[in-house]
Amino acid sequence: MLAPSKIVKKVAKTALSQNFLSAIAAASVLIFAIFAASLTASLIHVFAGTMGYSIALTVMIIFVIGPLCLGVINFLRRMLWEQKDDVMLIFKYFSDLAVYKRAVHFVLSFGIRLVTIAFVVFLPCVVVRILSSEQLYTALDIALPIWTANLWALNYFLVIIATMAAVFIALKYYLSVFVFVSNDELDVAEAINMSTIISKRTGADFFGLVASFIGWFLTCVFVLPLVVVLPYFLMSYCTHCRFAITAYNKDVDAFNAKSTPSFSVDEI
Repeated sequence: MLAPSKIVKKVAKTALSQNFLSAIAAASVLIFAIFAASLTASLIHVFAGTMGYSIALTVMIIFVIGPLCLGVINFLRRMLWEQKDDVMLIFKYFSDLAVYKRAVHFVLSFGIRLVTIAFVVFLPCVVVRILSSEQLYTALDIALPIWTANLWALNYFLVIIATMAAVFIALKYYLSVFVFVSNDELDVAEAINMSTIISKRTGADFFGLVASFIGWFLTCVFVLPLVVVLPYFLMSYCTHCRFAITAYNKDVDAFNAKSTPSFSVDEI
């Protein structure tokens, strides 16, 4: 069993207290980049519509926000190990073409998995929504059936179930970001696969950690608290991942110790 959320958050606070201003600076750069990307996409929406907005935002997430987020998490991870790095380390994945391509590869792989999960679990919701849509029956030139009124209530129920299912399934990938930034030689697929293995034991603990931040997240509606909440949450994420991987390694060592035969000199 992993350390409870209170312990994880306490360790995160201790790590942040040693270099809090640097953590705030790193988080502020990420927040500014997200706002800038949203603003740019909104401007594109004026000229290119919703499709242009979606494409622009997706491109910026993949090629700018994603690699920058990885850099911020790597910076906080090293801070947890008491490394005194310059804040410019957050731009690590923009420093070299090969490193940048690896980061983009990870963001794409990670994103595709999440989109696939969302597509599968929300597909029934889309089907029900189409069946209850007046436009469908207008296009078919038939009267709107009375029974479609019941589909609206069913759709809301399905959305709730699909959201819960999507969160539950996506939890298996939560460790992959930390694993990726922790080892520059690790293959992207291997980092994601490692997350699916470890998260089977620790996913519920991470969900509890996220739930404990609900109050903090609510304060972010005022925007300014985000500068403090974001580094606090990301450092707690790094701390939890560190505990989870350490516990997994201990279990593997214990298993190997039991299953590997040993012989004394006399037996040989």
